[in-house]
Amino acid sequence: MGKVQDHKRAAKARRQEDTTDKKSERLDRFEIEGVVESCLPNTMFRVLVTGSDVTPMIDKVLLGTLVGKMRLYRIRVMPGDLVKGYVSKYDLKKCKITYRSTKKDTQ
Repeated sequence: MGKVQDHKRAAKARRQEDTTDKKSERLDRFEIEGVVESCLPNTMFRVLVTGSDVTPMIDKVLLGTLVGKMRLYRIRVMPGDLVKGYVSKYDLKKCKITYRSTKKDTQ
């Protein structure tokens, strides 16, 4: 290869950084677990929070939407499904659903 291509490749390698660790330690949101109470139009759901890091969020009803791969692959969410998601600290009435499970907790 020529000098120009080597220079561009080296510059690109310097710009790239590992974002996998940063994604897990976001401080502007917190994880929740809940149960879907009802389905609404436009892939929106009412979610009853059953587990959270922040205790005042438990037993609250949030407005949830599907995100990412769930919307892309049209993962179906029905009332009674267990879901995981996150809530932004800027809007505590809405949540983003990132995972669906139909299994019930065995306690």
